Amino acid sequence: MHSRPAHPGRRARPSQPAGAVRSGGLYIHVPFCRALCAYCHFARTADHDAGLRRRVVEGILAEFALRRERCRSLREGRWRLATVYVGGGTPSVLEPELLGRLLAGTAGRLPALADLEITVEANPEGLTAERAAAWRGCGVERLSLGVQSLDDEVLAALGRSCDAATARRALRLACESFPRVAADFMLGPGLRRERLLADLDEAIAAGVEHVSLYVLELRPGTPLAAAVRAGLRHLPPQAEVERCYLAAVDMLRERGLRQYEVANFARPGRESRHNRNYWRRVPYLGLGPGAHGFGGRRRYANLAEPAAYLAAVGADQLPEAQAERLDGAARNLERAILPLRTVEGVALARLPLPEAFLARGEAAGLWRRAAGRLRLTSRGFLRIDDLEDRLARALAGGRPRERASTG
Repeated sequence: MHSRPAHPGRRARPSQPAGAVRSGGLYIHVPFCRALCAYCHFARTADHDAGLRRRVVEGILAEFALRRERCRSLREGRWRLATVYVGGGTPSVLEPELLGRLLAGTAGRLPALADLEITVEANPEGLTAERAAAWRGCGVERLSLGVQSLDDEVLAALGRSCDAATARRALRLACESFPRVAADFMLGPGLRRERLLADLDEAIAAGVEHVSLYVLELRPGTPLAAAVRAGLRHLPPQAEVERCYLAAVDMLRERGLRQYEVANFARPGRESRHNRNYWRRVPYLGLGPGAHGFGGRRRYANLAEPAAYLAAVGADQLPEAQAERLDGAARNLERAILPLRTVEGVALARLPLPEAFLARGEAAGLWRRAAGRLRLTSRGFLRIDDLEDRLARALAGGRPRERASTG
């Protein structure tokens, strides 16, 4: 997570009373996939069997016990669970009984809010009627389906292991089985405006009420990056990506799905509460190989390799690869940067940026200033990395910012 000094002299907020009850989230990372997509850089593996899957689930339960033992708020029940998100990897690779055990042994052992939101990710080829029914029986009400495209040519370019017909069947099954369904789409190789809009329209007609629209970023070390470097694959020009993205924003708005974050669109009341809480700095417990967690003043990232992760929890050690203690300056920087990713924007008082710079961006249609806040437009969201870099340098006295995952 980004961390640099912020405004000097800003007073720290008073700490919460020792007995106060807070709410937060739970993120569980399942690192298993049937096959590895050509663009993916997340912690994942296709080298697993039933034995390893069971050992990792047991390891996650052991990590949960370790963290509860070492965290007073968790141990004393002063932490209410508001959201649960099971991501990956591909959680739908897990046997249904293992997912049930995972949820029962973690979320099921924490006091929860009455409107607890539980989301599980799935890929189309792994979603079956039996699995959907089992998940609903575990309390899962929200499914996030990694569609990416309904075009066979695009799916092949992305290295996906399903075809368009499978994705369509999964969309129908998801919308029939779960009260809330989200679908991911990717702007990458083979992108065509008409095809993208038709895909989105088809998903909405099936019952999808939440769409995530991702602009593909080439990550070093991925097969797709190597293919592009070798001239075997070609990414669409940036101008075409922008044209397609803005057309999709308009079409989704017309269908009743408003943009509420940089890549997320939903019908009112169908937003992902878990994702929204990331940008609001709501604490969340991260469990599993490669998971990230945040406690308000500390961020951590777990060991990504299952073997190393299991060795750590087997030795009664927290399986962390890295951790960062956030001082007041770092927390103030996050309070300036993270809200930029939402349509609510950030208070202008937190932005030490020259008036000329702010005026140029406003004139270019990248953001608007009103009621003391700066809010990015859809066009501005496409340039958010540049704005974050500029802001981080300003807050850090000119030093460049290191990029890191938001977890």
